[in-house]
Amino acid sequence: MKFLFGLILLVFATALFAETQEQAYYRALKFEEAGDIPAALQAFEEAVALPGEYTEEIQGIIRDYEAALGMSDSDTVSASLWDSFHVAGELGLYGMHYKESGMEKGEMGGDLFLNVNPYLDYASGVWSHTFAASVQGDYFLNNDDMPVLDTNDWNIVFGLEYTLFGKSMLLDLGYDFNIEGKNLSSDVYAWFEKDLFRFEKQRLGAVAWGFYQTSGPMSFAVYGSWHRTVPVGLNGTIYVGAKYEADSVFDYKSYFRSYDDVVNDTTESLTADDLVFQNVLGKWFGPIWRSRISYKFKNRITIEGKMNLYYRFAVGGPDSDFEKIKKFTGVCGATVSWKNWKLNYYLGLERKYTRLTLPHFYKKIYTESSSLTQLKLGVKWDI
Repeated sequence: MKFLFGLILLVFATALFAETQEQAYYRALKFEEAGDIPAALQAFEEAVALPGEYTEEIQGIIRDYEAALGMSDSDTVSASLWDSFHVAGELGLYGMHYKESGMEKGEMGGDLFLNVNPYLDYASGVWSHTFAASVQGDYFLNNDDMPVLDTNDWNIVFGLEYTLFGKSMLLDLGYDFNIEGKNLSSDVYAWFEKDLFRFEKQRLGAVAWGFYQTSGPMSFAVYGSWHRTVPVGLNGTIYVGAKYEADSVFDYKSYFRSYDDVVNDTTESLTADDLVFQNVLGKWFGPIWRSRISYKFKNRITIEGKMNLYYRFAVGGPDSDFEKIKKFTGVCGATVSWKNWKLNYYLGLERKYTRLTLPHFYKKIYTESSSLTQLKLGVKWDI
């Protein structure tokens, strides 16, 4: 029994004081600054074998070193081996407050969720592959008091994902199967990013992204991108571009016209069966901005801010009045996180605001403004 207890303590102590990818990366940079190239390359190789968010950046640095030193792919032991199997995940609780124009107090509720994401990395030459699966379950608290927000009591999502890293490029493909109460749907997405320029710790590139869900929504966007990635200090990601989206919208004008015809029909030849219930495709297009800026301290505390802006014009819909609608969505938030071993604890606040500019007819139909505020508390891991 004492042996077992001692073994457990040894495993716990080893895990607690194990070097993280961030620490190994920082150690490699110190060797690089001192001019000790062999030690720096060894430290980078040790860092890339650890789970973390700098894998792509470190792989690029190693490739640059190998090219400069004239090393072949066979010189890298990890180049043709299955690198590692990991299990990432997140357990979180979001407190939510929703309010729209016309509501006095708004609605309050919560989202308790768990996400488990096993994945496998494989490196071959200059290519790195990641195969991942995921299961996420959401349980919405106080759901009976959120009729306008209209969430199910619980949701489950099963996902598959493949990611390909190459020299200065990234391809991410995914499929999700969604169970929302009694509703079933699937969605697929693709993200392609190509680095065009690199200088110091920064990258400039171009992105194409697409999303389609069988229940209706679809989107496509193109961006110019900027990244700054360092283990300690200021980090940032900015995407600027244009986005097109389409979704099913109800044809209210046709319905109201058919309703008036039925009510005013003096011959009584029209009945409720003559009411027009039809959905058409609503199309939107406009500029978009997505950004995250963070500062990482040596004590493993990170402060992060985000701001996403999307202003779009209706470019298709059921009638000419619908095509006069303009819609703005803004998301801003801040998060404080602390990393201990392979666990990342976070606390954040985020607010999403939506504002519609509506012609007279649609002022009676759609809500002009709404906001969703979320207080986020949780822990992420990558083991």
